[in-house]
Amino acid sequence: MMAGEMRRDVKVTFVPFGLSVVVPGGTTILDACSAAGILIDAVCGGEGECGRCKVRVKGDFSAQDSTHITDAEAASGIVLACTTTVDGDVSVEVPERSRLRKHQILTKSIDDMPRHLSPWVKKRMLELPKASVTDNVADLERLSRALGVKRLNYSIEMLRQLPEVARGKDGRITLTVSNLDHIPEVTRIEPGSRGGLYGIAVDVGTTTVVVELMDLLRGRVLGVASDYNRQIEHGEDVIARMIYAEEGGLEDLTALVKDTINANIRTLLAKPQAPGEEKVGEEDIVAASVAGNTVMTHFLASLPTHTIRREPYVPVAHALPPMRAGDLGIAMNPAGRVLMFPLRAGYVGGDIVADVISSGMHRSDKVSLLIDVGTNGEVVLGCRSWLVSCACSAGPAFEGGETSCGMRAMDGAIDKIRINEDLSCSYHVIGGCPPSGICGSGLIDLMAELFTHGVIDRKARINDLKTDRIKEKEEGRMYVVERKEKLSSGSSDDMVMTDADLQNILRTKAAIYSACSVLLRKTSQSMSELSSVIIAGGFGYNIDIDRAIILGMFPDLSRKKYRFIGNGSLAGARLALLSERRRKEAMEVFEKMTYLELSVDNDFYSEFSSSLFLPHTDLSKFPSASGERGEEGAR
Repeated sequence: MMAGEMRRDVKVTFVPFGLSVVVPGGTTILDACSAAGILIDAVCGGEGECGRCKVRVKGDFSAQDSTHITDAEAASGIVLACTTTVDGDVSVEVPERSRLRKHQILTKSIDDMPRHLSPWVKKRMLELPKASVTDNVADLERLSRALGVKRLNYSIEMLRQLPEVARGKDGRITLTVSNLDHIPEVTRIEPGSRGGLYGIAVDVGTTTVVVELMDLLRGRVLGVASDYNRQIEHGEDVIARMIYAEEGGLEDLTALVKDTINANIRTLLAKPQAPGEEKVGEEDIVAASVAGNTVMTHFLASLPTHTIRREPYVPVAHALPPMRAGDLGIAMNPAGRVLMFPLRAGYVGGDIVADVISSGMHRSDKVSLLIDVGTNGEVVLGCRSWLVSCACSAGPAFEGGETSCGMRAMDGAIDKIRINEDLSCSYHVIGGCPPSGICGSGLIDLMAELFTHGVIDRKARINDLKTDRIKEKEEGRMYVVERKEKLSSGSSDDMVMTDADLQNILRTKAAIYSACSVLLRKTSQSMSELSSVIIAGGFGYNIDIDRAIILGMFPDLSRKKYRFIGNGSLAGARLALLSERRRKEAMEVFEKMTYLELSVDNDFYSEFSSSLFLPHTDLSKFPSASGERGEEGAR
């Protein structure tokens, strides 16, 4: 192509969706999928590394060679969507295995509601005396006088509405007043007497976004909506997205997370209201409380993240000031304030502060351990007097990445699995359909079952057993989870767990346990003295604790000490929306919490090395798990 020559537009048709988009020639199929609104499983963010985005193409295209594509697949037109460009009109078949389908997003959380409701917004109904020649005070000053305040903040939009509203028939007006700052602020002005006060609690995760619509006067959840974080097309993990942001994609990432939040809000507002309840519109939502990890919070505020990605891993700010929804582009009353949870460190964010608030561990005299396993792993140890936190790389293997059979917790994913005496598998599939892969909780089940049945040794290597369930290939041994005939349509190979897959899971479980162990050691605490182990997050909510302990992922303690709080980030955001006390506690937790950087901690690497065994090098740490296997299998 000559320099400056324009690429001609081409048509990309997707089957079986019946959708078509027109894109410039040279566009990758992955980008064309994004333009069509089709979510593809591209864990690596389009780098050609994960091999998940396989599609079948007919027409004029250019595909790069990939080790993820077999000769048979290439002969049938299968390519990677991220490394294949369209040169002319093409049709693209997206197999079920490559699609992002309905996700099993955790919206459940503790239903604790504050006894005393104290949102930062209130309704004030006033009769505003009309101006006269003897009382010729300006409208704004008359409003301040009626409120009994000397100083009042307001938006220019409110000021423009004031003259007409103040001169209504009966002089009655309803103000929505925000007290989030030291000076009251009028965020909405309405004629007459108006009831209803609404806000949203938002959990902004790397993989998913959850929004609750709240009745602030009654402390009731009116609805909850959730969806994939649309940033997922630029990578599963925060590192890939930060690199994309540095390459000029920050504005795109900000738009995508806002679009996800706004789509959830509009889904909530479109739901039929219960009999007797008033219809809620975007203008009626006057407050938002947002909890997210540090990187997602930065993206939402359109802040650069390169300082987080590089040592010493610091954010732009720890505590962002309350912002107007209109400035952020959130689909609610533009003058409404958005409270973002404070960020403790580059990889311990507002979602973890919210976890602590919802768990109540910061109000107890006894020491608790909180573990949040998501796309990243965060651990908090402490009590009323002190808190210490850290983060470890934990999530990719449990969120569908780094394992050949892994996938997210969506329809078609095996989430529970047991191995039978003949080494075949029995399992449960989300959605009740033929399996496509295994999600995080299923991977933990499978690895624990392989260990207890002697299929793998303590180093998580597949043993040479006389069974057709174990295959030997050039790249190593693999265990056949299920035959291709029983898998979802489009599966050309058996579902397998390879030696490499097992090593990835082993490293992940080792990182989580090591983080817990190092925090205890640094604070001179012992595992046995812990009053409780709190598990937060969507992945943690579905874990079989017994099997996680068999692997050496969680401490081997009485199962009665384990407590699940579900989506603690969402619960914490809700509590802050409704309670002044909890808002103060969030700041107190942030200020009290010490952060330990594990990437430069020799104790962590020493403990990590010791944890690269099942369940651990030191079997005395896992007495119940060690008893799961005989001496022959334990060697």
